[in-house]
Amino acid sequence: KALPNHRRWTCLAAALLAAPLLLSVRAQAKVVDTVSYSRVESAGLKGQSNKDVAKYADFGDGLRVEFLDKPKYGKDDTDALREVQSGDTVTVDLIGYLAGWNGVVFVRTQDKSGYSENPITFKVGGQEAIPGLDRGVVGMVKGEKRRMVVPANLGYPRPLKDEDLGKPGAIPNPLASSSGSGAPWELRNRLLNGVINNSSRDDTLVL
Repeated sequence: KALPNHRRWTCLAAALLAAPLLLSVRAQAKVVDTVSYSRVESAGLKGQSNKDVAKYADFGDGLRVEFLDKPKYGKDDTDALREVQSGDTVTVDLIGYLAGWNGVVFVRTQDKSGYSENPITFKVGGQEAIPGLDRGVVGMVKGEKRRMVVPANLGYPRPLKDEDLGKPGAIPNPLASSSGSGAPWELRNRLLNGVINNSSRDDTLVL
């Protein structure tokens, strides 16, 4: 349903699993153009090779996007057919996975039944969401689903402080996840201590 005063867009993100979904470049972060995992780190991720990821659309700077589902609307439904562009305010549902840490979930906006409990709203091009998400929604239509492989340079700033979560450049915020996704502090720790502030792990995200 459309929210008052702005368009609502739903982009359900997903990891490299069976299920279907701007800031400065960090000098110390590893830039990953394709996703590569060790045998240990691939635990919990669907077997998917770099060749698969290479087939995704190239959105620049290492951002790869797979088009999962695009609703069909009537030609007269101009509102639904309109594509997201810079300056739009969008509302999205997503699931975020840490590719560098066994594919664990660090943020989820829907409950287990699929109900949109805590969707994320941000202005495209307003440097509110992490760059990869901000770029990845451009061109979407209402109800479209995409999978985004977000490299380190288009993700969260590094190092990342707890108080920065939810502020411009650090959205989505794990602490604002839907109920049933896990304890907020645990989701936060997965992102901050498990990956972003841990130089031994690749901080590629999958949305």
